[in-house]
Amino acid sequence: MDNFKNDRIKKIELISGVLIGIITLGFIAYVIHQHENVIRGMLKIITSPAVLITDFLVIGGIGAVFLNAFIILFFNLTLIKLLKVEINGLVIACFFTVFGFSFFGKNVLNVLPFYLGGILYSVFEHIDFKEIFVTICFTTALAPFVSEVAFRVDTTDTSYINAIALGIIIGFIVTPLSKKMANFHEGFNLYNLGFTGGILGAVITSILKLYHFQIIPTRIISTEFDLALKILCTSVFITLIIIGFIVNNNSFKGYGNLLKDSGLKADYVLKYGYGLTFINMGIMGFVAIGFLIIIGEKLNGPLLAGVLTVVGFSAYGKHFKNTIPILFGVWFAGWGTSTNGFTTALSALFGTSLAPVAGVYGIIWGVIAGWLHLAVVQSIGTVHGGLNLYNNGFSAGIVAGFLLPFMNLTKNYRATQRMKYLKRKKQLYRAISEERKKWAEKDEDEI
Repeated sequence: MDNFKNDRIKKIELISGVLIGIITLGFIAYVIHQHENVIRGMLKIITSPAVLITDFLVIGGIGAVFLNAFIILFFNLTLIKLLKVEINGLVIACFFTVFGFSFFGKNVLNVLPFYLGGILYSVFEHIDFKEIFVTICFTTALAPFVSEVAFRVDTTDTSYINAIALGIIIGFIVTPLSKKMANFHEGFNLYNLGFTGGILGAVITSILKLYHFQIIPTRIISTEFDLALKILCTSVFITLIIIGFIVNNNSFKGYGNLLKDSGLKADYVLKYGYGLTFINMGIMGFVAIGFLIIIGEKLNGPLLAGVLTVVGFSAYGKHFKNTIPILFGVWFAGWGTSTNGFTTALSALFGTSLAPVAGVYGIIWGVIAGWLHLAVVQSIGTVHGGLNLYNNGFSAGIVAGFLLPFMNLTKNYRATQRMKYLKRKKQLYRAISEERKKWAEKDEDEI
């Protein structure tokens, strides 16, 4: 477990600061070398519709994208500090997911109305905002609704006001809705807000279409930043493993126990500590990147979001033993179909939200879940018009809810058969014991 005794915390902070500083300076040097106009790129990102799939690397460039992502990250970190929210596994997952989706879909303006809606809900319900902070962070999956209404859908003088109002309404109603939606998949979909966002997004999209608001699908994907992003990611993953190793008392001790965890409602920070959690996050980052290399896909904004989400949720439910079956299932499902490599890769990375299925019910069910996920995710996006960024979370919720009765039926059948087997074995053992007793009594009589 974590070792923060004596002056070790200072040593950990120093090493972490040095490693992060090196990565940051290297990235800044790269951006300067690219001669990018970061401010102009940032304005393009803010004012562009963010409907799936809009890669901000194409819209604003790599410097502007990272500026956008870090502003959102620091905004959430500031709220965390002010609200005194405990940094657990789910909070870490939230940070990495929101940071990742800042590369396609979320910007510094289209996420703010959701926080206002969440604050109003907390006031209305007389609860502390920090209790729903994580929920509101994940709700920014619906950020494209704000951008779409403000910058594309029937633009008028009141479009910006309408967009802000819509975001506030979503932020207000999402918390009670998400609590109900979790019951559908019983926690086997780690991206519960993706499922909730899909349902809510479908309703809002239907209302918009009723009043003739046209939502135009988009497919903008970058290809030129593959090497730079892979080098940056590799540096971050190595840093996570090094920091985790030091925090875990200079060892990997206990990681085997983490790998035995099913991943169902599992907060690895609370169960195994920060050290092992960081180690797992770094390892899972390499698993995600390795998968992309194996299938031959270049890293871009959406796929980077997928990688970072895998890393984030490696603090809350994912490890390589329960995610690899999902990855294989999605990859296998693409065989013999017209599905392109990018769609397969994106569906596989985000489809690992079904990791608890493999963890609880086994590898075979994990592969089946991954296979079914690819089939569902390609059709389900039309329901919300591509305005729910966590489309794979929506699909995973449907897949988990659909498979649960069959998985439970199979599990109960196996348990029943085992009980019958043990009962027959017990009866046979009893019969053999009685027979031995009779023979023993007979031998005594003869003596």
